[in-house]
Amino acid sequence: MSDAQQPRKRKRGQQRIGDRKAADQKISNEKHSSILQKYRSLSNSINATEAADASNLLHYAHSDENKIEQSQTQAVDQPKPAGLVPLPQRPLQKKDIISTSQEWIVEPVYVKPTIQKPFNRLGLSERMVKNLASAGFDKAFAVQASIIPVLIGDSSEISPDGKQPVLVNAATGSGKTLAYGIPIVEALSQRVIPQIRAVVIVPTRPLIQQVRGVLESLAKGTSLRVFSLRSERPFADEQAALQASLPDILVTTPGRLVDHIRSTQSCTMEHLRYLVIDEADRLLNQSFQDWVDVLMESLHAKGASYDSLVATSWSYNLQKLVFSATLTKDAGKWASLRIKQPRIIIVGEKSKSVSVDEEEFSVPFTLVEYMIGIADASIKPLILHNLLRQEFISGHCIIFSRSNETAARLTRLLGILDRELSQDKRIKPYKVGLVTGEIDASLRKRTLKEFAEDQIDLIICTDIIARGMDIESIQHVINYDIPISGREYVHRVGRTARAGRSGTAWTLVLRPEAKWFKSMTNKIRRSKEQKLFNREVSIWDGQEELYEKALNILEKQVKGMQ
Repeated sequence: MSDAQQPRKRKRGQQRIGDRKAADQKISNEKHSSILQKYRSLSNSINATEAADASNLLHYAHSDENKIEQSQTQAVDQPKPAGLVPLPQRPLQKKDIISTSQEWIVEPVYVKPTIQKPFNRLGLSERMVKNLASAGFDKAFAVQASIIPVLIGDSSEISPDGKQPVLVNAATGSGKTLAYGIPIVEALSQRVIPQIRAVVIVPTRPLIQQVRGVLESLAKGTSLRVFSLRSERPFADEQAALQASLPDILVTTPGRLVDHIRSTQSCTMEHLRYLVIDEADRLLNQSFQDWVDVLMESLHAKGASYDSLVATSWSYNLQKLVFSATLTKDAGKWASLRIKQPRIIIVGEKSKSVSVDEEEFSVPFTLVEYMIGIADASIKPLILHNLLRQEFISGHCIIFSRSNETAARLTRLLGILDRELSQDKRIKPYKVGLVTGEIDASLRKRTLKEFAEDQIDLIICTDIIARGMDIESIQHVINYDIPISGREYVHRVGRTARAGRSGTAWTLVLRPEAKWFKSMTNKIRRSKEQKLFNREVSIWDGQEELYEKALNILEKQVKGMQ
């Protein structure tokens, strides 16, 4: 090929390539145009469908409204069946599981201990207000003002669900017996057929009589019968009394109750509406005849038939009321009582947070506390004697010691010190009574009666009466020996400053005991104005020689008794 032909050939080749590209572009444009047309067509179709759907929906909505109106009109016009009511449905079976959620543990209801309200403003019956007034009560203290409205509100509920348990932490002597006694008597006062509907469990026999007396005074003017179970009475006599006439309220110790549940046919918990555990911390540490397990099995036994299930489900369900001056917040410790999601009420200031494994201790807000440091244990009795004289404690005083032997020796020594150290013969010597576990029960009872009647000035005792003794005249409590725990301290000092009255607690603390004692008492809940004060007691000139003489006299007396 010549050189002239080659350029012409390249030109024709380039022209053919350009023609193919133009053709391809045309095909591509036609293709894209077709796709775009399909998209526009589909879009228009969708819009039309949506518009139609919206129109249809609006039509259907108006149609449905018309149908509903017609249905309602027909329902009004149609006659209603007479005498037909829904049958109670069998409730779902739930396992008795203790809630491990800490919400109820860390968020209790705190009530200021200084709150007071007139009883006639708590929704009580006229009869109840009159009974309270005749007993000398016109105002409710904090524990009563906070709990009575709650329990009265719960008492009228009828449902297949169990009632919420109530756990109450309030200082000893704050009026807990009235707090649960008033709503129980109010709730049961209209009953028709006598049945055991309330059981109050207490740890000691003296408390039985005390609680029964309060409940009987509240029940005046009603047909309610309060009965106590006591171990010193023949068991057969109690059985005969229960079978002859059922009481409405039982007051008992746990062991005696278990005996009757096992052996007395008429002592059934089938109709029980209230279970009160008073002094719960002490009761839950007792294991008499496995009383908790026996009682819980009796309470939670289920009926076999459907009729009995309906009758017991839709009724006044059991409510558990737990009271203590030292209330634990450990849910595991309440497992034995089958407590579920309780309501916790604490009478005291919310001054500090308390962990779950600790306990809530509180003292009366009218109590004044003193700590007296002692460097030499040998002069402890002399310090006690001088404290009594220095603070002009003329009587109405209880002195706690750690052992029976210490209490007995101290009782004799105080009498000797009075004679040997008293320089003013016009000062009346103390009349001292002794109350320990070694003393016969009848003699203890007589001594406490004489103390209450001001025939005895001082009682020297062990922790045997740290609970359950309610003597209004007690003004002073002296811990000659420090208590072994915060719980025991609270129960000791709780013998005074009861029901809003003032009282003083004194504790003699040896130097090695001081750090532990302060740590223990710092955990106790108090009002913002309260604290533990330090107090000094002086030894006068010449007393140490007279004290040695008194010790020698005591030694001779003890040897003479051997």
